[in-house]
Amino acid sequence: MTRHIQNRIKMREKQGGCCCYCLQPMVLSDRPPWKQPPNAETLEHLRRRADGGRNNRDNIALACKRCNEERGAMDWLLYTTYRRGELWELIEAAVPSAPRR
Repeated sequence: MTRHIQNRIKMREKQGGCCCYCLQPMVLSDRPPWKQPPNAETLEHLRRRADGGRNNRDNIALACKRCNEERGAMDWLLYTTYRRGELWELIEAAVPSAPRR
């Protein structure tokens, strides 16, 4: 077994098979990327490579395809709060008079 596969198995065990953003269970898929289901397991760079992120272990997590594609240029921590439904709590804590939608 290659080191890459061993590292991925360790990540999967550490995350309990769930997406690092939405915490939903993921599935392994051997389909081409354009045919994978939304809950397919993908590698995600927490600090995007476009922003100088590297391929080191501390910068990579497992995310479902939906979250990986939907995040775009948003910071990983802000996106996490959004996906888990905590964004309004964060805004209300910062600005107590902010109207909730």
